Amino acid sequence: MADAGLLDPDRAAAAGAAFGQLASALPGGVLLLSASRLVEFNCRAAILIAPGLFRLDLTPQQETLGVMPRPLGDHGVHWQAEEASWDAYRKQSREDPLELRGVIDVPGDPLLAWVHVLSFTDRDAAAVHFVAKAEIRRAE
Repeated sequence: MADAGLLDPDRAAAAGAAFGQLASALPGGVLLLSASRLVEFNCRAAILIAPGLFRLDLTPQQETLGVMPRPLGDHGVHWQAEEASWDAYRKQSREDPLELRGVIDVPGDPLLAWVHVLSFTDRDAAAVHFVAKAEIRRAE
């Protein structure tokens, strides 16, 4: 069984407090993270933090988006995205979010992560507004 602290919403809220991350527990032991952040072009910023599991950093550029999920523990983390998501940032007319799915290899109790990121470019501010959420649950 995974460390109960890995899905603790209070711990996750405290970890992302500097940029306003919210966290709550959903039925079934699911951890829900959400955050909204304005990030200037060519600057890397943490968008979501799941303590002991991962941190999602984004770097907006003129027509590309750097997506860097970083592990925050001794567990292996494997991420994948649908091919349709690869070009979602450049095609601003798309209404679908960037979607990432991850498997966190906690020995004997793997966790699944599902991340959605919406982005809105503010060219006058030379920045992008990101709205992100993550659901983290035990694999069944």
